[in-house]
Amino acid sequence: MEATQRPSLLPWTPLIVAAFASYGPVGWNYGFALYFLNYYHGFVKRGFVGELFSHFAWLTRGQLLLAEYLFLAAAFVLCYIVFRPILFRNRETSIIAVMLLSAPAALPHIGYLFAQPDVTLFLLLLLCLWMLFNMPPLAAACGIIPLCIIALCTHEAFSLMFYPLVVAILIEQCRARRLPWIAAIAHVAIIGAAFLAILHFGTLKVSPDTILQESLARTNVGIQRQVYDVMASSFAEQRALVIRLYTPGIWRLLALTLCIAAPYFFLLGKLLRRSMRAAAMPLWQQTITSLLFLSPLLLCYLGHDFTRWIGAACIDASLFILTLAQTNAVVRNALTRWATHENITAWLAYLIAAGPMGATGIRSAELLLAAWSGR
Repeated sequence: MEATQRPSLLPWTPLIVAAFASYGPVGWNYGFALYFLNYYHGFVKRGFVGELFSHFAWLTRGQLLLAEYLFLAAAFVLCYIVFRPILFRNRETSIIAVMLLSAPAALPHIGYLFAQPDVTLFLLLLLCLWMLFNMPPLAAACGIIPLCIIALCTHEAFSLMFYPLVVAILIEQCRARRLPWIAAIAHVAIIGAAFLAILHFGTLKVSPDTILQESLARTNVGIQRQVYDVMASSFAEQRALVIRLYTPGIWRLLALTLCIAAPYFFLLGKLLRRSMRAAAMPLWQQTITSLLFLSPLLLCYLGHDFTRWIGAACIDASLFILTLAQTNAVVRNALTRWATHENITAWLAYLIAAGPMGATGIRSAELLLAAWSGR
């Protein structure tokens, strides 16, 4: 039996780092506009969270901040509940979890994004993981279907951001003969049908001007009109907007971000490969799983906030590694052996120093470019 870890601050490192990254403006924050998008004029995509707040006639800056911090707190608490067994098992397993959850694209990233919809999508993903860990496989696969549909109603990008992790876990359960293949296939088919239905029936029924005026009448916080304009635009119009947003400054930020985060990507890829090989996954499964975790990058074609998509890909890979480590003793031992031969302190210091990934660039890159331009 593995020894229980003595009381230590180490497992709380991701929470501490994320808390320091969890701040942001309210006025003109892109995500806050979704608090005012609801089903008053009929069903609309991305309107689920706004519908929850539709009974509030007036939302102040303080109330919006409170709501956002409650969403963040719920996500952080649930993350610790879901991964408590590996975070608090012993120092060797704890350090792996701490590294992955303190990394630029993990809890600090979620905290730094601060606003809707990513926080809610991450929270719903964690609820899915909790059910997959604590319920019989078939019951869990059925039970998370409503959660995935709610996530799609919150933002349809969930289909590429976080649903790939769910699919990867279902595939692993099928390969291990804990879940029938037909259940996984049906799961993907149902979520795919829900995704198409939300896109088809979720278009704006009124003009963006109407939504904006109704929103401004309910708050004293500045709201970005672009949120509603994007929802009213066609695919071609959205693509044209993205091309304009990819400015030289954005490309410089992307290049510097990739340079700073390159060791992190290397580390994550190495740990993912080691975990899948330790789990005795065949090559076809390793390939499919890797491709699933790269799927968020397809969103770069429709949006310029590329570090959101990179962050989602890294979150999927990180949580999959933690899932394998928590449920498979062989994987856990393989990661523990790796940790005993690496300079973990140096890795952890780098991951924390790199800072969180935001929407369009890692924070350290943003600070460096701001300092350079200010010379």
